[in-house]
Amino acid sequence: MAIKIPRTVIAEMISHSLEDDPEECCGFLLGTGDEVTRLRRAKNVDKQKIRRYSMDPIEVMDIQQDADTNGVRFVAIYHSHTYTQAHPSETDINNAVDSGWTDPYYVLVSLVEKTRPIVRAFTIHEDKRVEEIVITTDGQAYRGANGPESHA
Repeated sequence: MAIKIPRTVIAEMISHSLEDDPEECCGFLLGTGDEVTRLRRAKNVDKQKIRRYSMDPIEVMDIQQDADTNGVRFVAIYHSHTYTQAHPSETDINNAVDSGWTDPYYVLVSLVEKTRPIVRAFTIHEDKRVEEIVITTDGQAYRGANGPESHA
């Protein structure tokens, strides 16, 4: 299982993460199938923005309408972790399951090392299992700040 994200979209996620640091950022990756074509930022409206993210439901509906109008879907939800690794937290997992949003992938950007952000993707299942999935860019596996590696 893999998600294809263009390098320009990965760069935009990292930019968004750094701009909102020390607060977490969030948004959607739109596209078809498992292929992302563009990013839509969302405003983090959580009261504890440094450790959590929440999206305004009206903004989410606007983004969904835009996706529908343009014939794309939510491929992934992304957000940053400003002080922890790029892995879903217990809160992230519970929120995904409780909200019923287990179909989109979850892409996380870790800013533990601000000069070397790490980007990783996951599926979160209804039984709260978390599986990491491969991020590809132009047929190559993407490995965080280390750039692409050959994908066997």
